[in-house]
Amino acid sequence: MATAETMTLSAPVTGPSGRTRSIWLWQLSLSAVVVVVIIAVLVLVPELLATPTTGGGVAMILALTLITMVVPWHRASSTLVGLLPLADILAIGLLTFGGDLRFGFLWVFPLAWYASHFRLAWMVSALALVAAIIVFDALTHSPSPFSTLRFLVVLLSLTFISITIYNSARRSAAFTRLLRRQSERLEATLERVRAQERRVNQVLNGLDSAITRVDRDGRLLGVNDAYIALYGIDHRDTSRPATSVEYDDRGGRALREPERLAARAARGEIFSDERLWLYDAEGRWHILSASTRELVSGPGEPDTTLLVVRDVTEAVETENARRSLATTVTHELANPLTAIIGYTDLMLEDATTGTDRERLELIDAAAARMERLIAEVLRAGGHQPRSDQRRDVDLQALLAASVESFTPAATAGDVALVLHPAPPTPIVADGFRLRQMFDNLVSNAVKYTPRAGTVDVAVNTEGTDAVVTITDTGIGIGADDLPRIFGDYFRAETAREAGLPGTGLGMGISRAIVEEHGGTLELTSEPGAGTTATVRLPRGEDHHD
Repeated sequence: MATAETMTLSAPVTGPSGRTRSIWLWQLSLSAVVVVVIIAVLVLVPELLATPTTGGGVAMILALTLITMVVPWHRASSTLVGLLPLADILAIGLLTFGGDLRFGFLWVFPLAWYASHFRLAWMVSALALVAAIIVFDALTHSPSPFSTLRFLVVLLSLTFISITIYNSARRSAAFTRLLRRQSERLEATLERVRAQERRVNQVLNGLDSAITRVDRDGRLLGVNDAYIALYGIDHRDTSRPATSVEYDDRGGRALREPERLAARAARGEIFSDERLWLYDAEGRWHILSASTRELVSGPGEPDTTLLVVRDVTEAVETENARRSLATTVTHELANPLTAIIGYTDLMLEDATTGTDRERLELIDAAAARMERLIAEVLRAGGHQPRSDQRRDVDLQALLAASVESFTPAATAGDVALVLHPAPPTPIVADGFRLRQMFDNLVSNAVKYTPRAGTVDVAVNTEGTDAVVTITDTGIGIGADDLPRIFGDYFRAETAREAGLPGTGLGMGISRAIVEEHGGTLELTSEPGAGTTATVRLPRGEDHHD
């Protein structure tokens, strides 16, 4: 309850306090009404002001108003504040004395003041003072039944008005306290919610995954820092278009608006670990893994879908590098292993003692087991081309080394492996990678050529290019299989029917190596008649004719 007794008396102020303004309002309102009434009386019935008490009452009210404006009420005691309405009651008593209570309605102001802001004892005291003034006035001026009735009606009316205002003020004060307590509880609850929201935002912003909630109108709600950074969104206005663009593949087709992740989430679509590409404003490609979850909405809340986007570029590239390393290493092991097996078979034919044969058979069995292990690793991995340092290399020397390496295997299979003589053919290239590519091609030619067949290897120059041809009289490749021969793990039907081992990776790796060097690798083949592999490589500006 806001009473004069409970108001702060010593609070420092830089201007009028709330208590001071309230006192000024009540007193100035009374003074204004008195002034207006007196002016009206002077104009209409000036004889009413002929009595000295009327003028004294008006002067006393004006004097009290002036005093009210200068007293520092924020430091005054509650008793002094309570005496001011009592003084107003006395002044109004002087104003009405001997006038049949013509100005008695003015008592409503101090009584309403007491009823609104003071305790019941103050209001009862004020009513008692008004009653005493009325009785004294009635006894002093020869009361008649009519005047007595008027005094009684005025006193009862003032009492009723005071009690009504008092009860209303008490109910208003109680309601105000209830609202204040509820407001404090709501504010405390709201602060807890804000604190929890801040903690949740801190947790979400600490995650690497891009997270947002999308409502059915496509608005992004609760966007975390990772999402803003990934999509290039203005954190001050998430409704503005993102600077990053989603694609169906690297360098592929940009997704239309209905196909984008946020639009699909707005429609309530549920998906898990969907892969797509993102091209950001800085010209970088990102591989994304996106998932959605349906969120439970509270009463009055819009339906929303949780969109979680992870940038898996580094993980995918790491996995590709691991698979590439495994594929390259194991495939590189396969070629020298073929040479080991070939020489072992030759030595077994020439072995003269049982001990030598037994040892060679152990070597051959170990090599066969290693070949099977390599094949298993290759089936579980992939391949990616790699770039190494390039320098001047001689193609003829590379081909000679490759042919020499596979000559034992060719001899064991009764295949004539011939390198046609040619002058040195220098080019700028990665010699290690080219040797790997030539080994693949020569190995395939020897492996898929039956007994009494031939494999011819030759190099020549055509303009600015060096051209290597490897021609065999082997089993060949069907027209339907030829376009697919460079695919990972693909083996032609003729190779599968021949029952020869293979992984289906060599031709894809060979083409990747040739294309790394800016060249081309083409195959021409006819089943039963053989295959020709043509490698065309640019020699570099330093080696042009």
